[in-house]
Amino acid sequence: MHRHDSADAGSPPVTRGMALDALQKAGAAGHLTALLTLLQQYTDGPLLRRDAHRIVETAQRVTDAPAQGQSPGEWDSQFRAAMPLLIARTTLTEYGFTSEEQQKAFHAVETDSQAGTNGSGRSALAYIKALRLGRGTSQDATKARQLLEARAGHDGEAIPMLADMLAKGEGGPADGKRAIAMLRAATKNVAEAGPMLAGLLLDGKFVGRQPRAAVQLFNGSWDLGACISLAGSLLAYDGVRVDYPDLLVERLSDGADAGEPGAALALARLELSDNQQFKNEDHARAMLKPLANGGDRDALWLYASTQYANLDSTSYRPSRREDGLSDDQLKTLIDQGEGKKEPQAYLLHAKLLRRGVVYPQDDVRATAMLINAANLGSVEAMVLLGDAYDDGLGIDKNPRERLHAWREAARLGSLKAKGKLASAFTFDSFDHLMTLREGITDRIALYNDGFGRMGAGVFGGDASMELSGLFSGPASSAGTAAVAAAVMDAFREAPAGLDEENLVSIGKALPDEIRVAIETTLKSEGFYAGEPKGYFGPDARKALAAWVDAKGPLADAPSPQAAGAQQAAPATDLLAGEMLDRVRNKVFAQAQAAKTDKQKLAAIKQLGILARYGDLPSRWVLVRNYHQARAIRSVVTPEEVTRYALDILVSKPDGVDKAEFEFIFDLTQIAQDRKSKTVGSATLQAVRDDPRLQDPLTLGAIMGQFAFAPNACDSVLAAARKASIDGVGEDGCDEQTRTALIAFAKDKGASGIDAAARKAAAEEIKTLDAQAAK
Repeated sequence: MHRHDSADAGSPPVTRGMALDALQKAGAAGHLTALLTLLQQYTDGPLLRRDAHRIVETAQRVTDAPAQGQSPGEWDSQFRAAMPLLIARTTLTEYGFTSEEQQKAFHAVETDSQAGTNGSGRSALAYIKALRLGRGTSQDATKARQLLEARAGHDGEAIPMLADMLAKGEGGPADGKRAIAMLRAATKNVAEAGPMLAGLLLDGKFVGRQPRAAVQLFNGSWDLGACISLAGSLLAYDGVRVDYPDLLVERLSDGADAGEPGAALALARLELSDNQQFKNEDHARAMLKPLANGGDRDALWLYASTQYANLDSTSYRPSRREDGLSDDQLKTLIDQGEGKKEPQAYLLHAKLLRRGVVYPQDDVRATAMLINAANLGSVEAMVLLGDAYDDGLGIDKNPRERLHAWREAARLGSLKAKGKLASAFTFDSFDHLMTLREGITDRIALYNDGFGRMGAGVFGGDASMELSGLFSGPASSAGTAAVAAAVMDAFREAPAGLDEENLVSIGKALPDEIRVAIETTLKSEGFYAGEPKGYFGPDARKALAAWVDAKGPLADAPSPQAAGAQQAAPATDLLAGEMLDRVRNKVFAQAQAAKTDKQKLAAIKQLGILARYGDLPSRWVLVRNYHQARAIRSVVTPEEVTRYALDILVSKPDGVDKAEFEFIFDLTQIAQDRKSKTVGSATLQAVRDDPRLQDPLTLGAIMGQFAFAPNACDSVLAAARKASIDGVGEDGCDEQTRTALIAFAKDKGASGIDAAARKAAAEEIKTLDAQAAK
């Protein structure tokens, strides 16, 4: 059925199909060796699809098979005798059997596990799994875990099940780190341990994600499920190489031929990817075609999307393959898919429109199709949509929408999107739309995991070159301590970077002050005994590894858009959106129509009510005109305009231009009015009330504007000292003071000033709406 020598070069005289047919016939005739081979194939594959019911059926055939030869030997009798327990264990440990069958099987394995025979260890594990899952008996996960704890010391085969229960918290408290440690120790001797450990390393729940280690663990297993998982991991990390790639292709090809769910698609996707160890589009299409013909929609869309070679290339013109779907068939398929709201249809339509094949070239329609595909959940479409907003392809350039698309794709697991975000951070000096997590932490984490590296091999390339420019530009606004913390978090997110060669290279790429700050943090938290001089030697590197282990994996970051929207929006639970829009429209109309001072003053007062509620358009009107309209200054206090301006600067609403300059003009006017001391207290209140301002990068960028206004930084310093805030610096806008303000705000919590103002304003808006309705 399968050969692994030079005889493979020519066409085999006996085909795989012929061999399998002969094997099945021999098994049906009761040939024990054939039945043994069938049992092995139904259990592990890959030449036949794994099937628990076929295992039971084949085991029964062994029991019923006629005597073999004139004088059957000891192997014959032992083989037959083992079948009843094999049937019982399979019935308990696999899915798809009736409760009656499971009850009968449970009694059999319970009896055998208590008898202490040679094979009773496997029966004991089947018995424990039945207790864990409640198959054939009452579920008792606590007892199952206790029994596994008792067995794990002398039976390595018990370790994977125990580790799984520890990781999931079944039958007792969760202990993922212990589960990982147990699996690491068992990988050489227990087949199930490697793939299970790989899954935990990819999950990143108990330790930071370690995809390269997971790839190697999957690659060391012959389990077909592990091979499918390996193919998926290699899709994401196309720069990671594996030993003996041909064996993975062979295993997945065999699984595909056997009809194993997922094997064909896993291999096809890998061969259609940019991974040069596996790229083979012709073979992938040959596997996809029968699946597509059989009704598999995912296979059909993959097949259709590769009808034109180089469709995704920016260097080569797409060329039509001779075989496959005609252009008319592609159009029909796309029309039908769009009718069914399939995201793949809109995505393929977009690509064809963008390149001008099948359809006339049309960037506007192409981007519209990407929007449809992205809204239906296509991660690839989200990445391409971000590119369209970045380059202005068929739509106006929009940095905010670009980030929105890439962030959503990254949230759904796209490393390509995460890489684009990291690269975009360097150019975010003016817009200030990004976070240190995206620009520093994620970029170094991607580097640690070998994603998109230049040079040869996983650790190819020089960190100094690949991370160049990372610590200047927008990062400088956050301050040294915050940037150093972001760097340290990168190793919590991707602990593979703690590899000595990698860590030394990154250490040399870090600015001196960042290394000093890292060592200072490690020393202050008790992990480093040396003096923080920034040498980043062996002791400091070991301390960083210990710190990463103690801190555990970095939690997923909340969506920046969601967090921003939540803080920027008015308290919508107090007023219906329709009422707010209605009142705002009326007030704006009255303001524009106002002729007399009395009318103007009345309109300003109503704008003030809306602004106190948190209405951004109203706040912007007041901020933009505060420094040039005495009437506004007679209604809006310096504290209020300071808070409104800070909200505008951090929210960055559409349609607002040059808010930084308007804020500087307002601060200058406040200084001329000799009211600068109010700016500091209002800033402290805003930082406490708005968690967005507690981000070092955000606060650093905004307070950088204070330096251009007279007395603003001094006012912040005076307010901080009056509030007895510890750790302030010599300047109200320096890094030390900003760090102290953030710590103070997090410790004290919200001041309640903004919330109280919004609540009172909501009642006034209700009154305005009621008066207008009369």
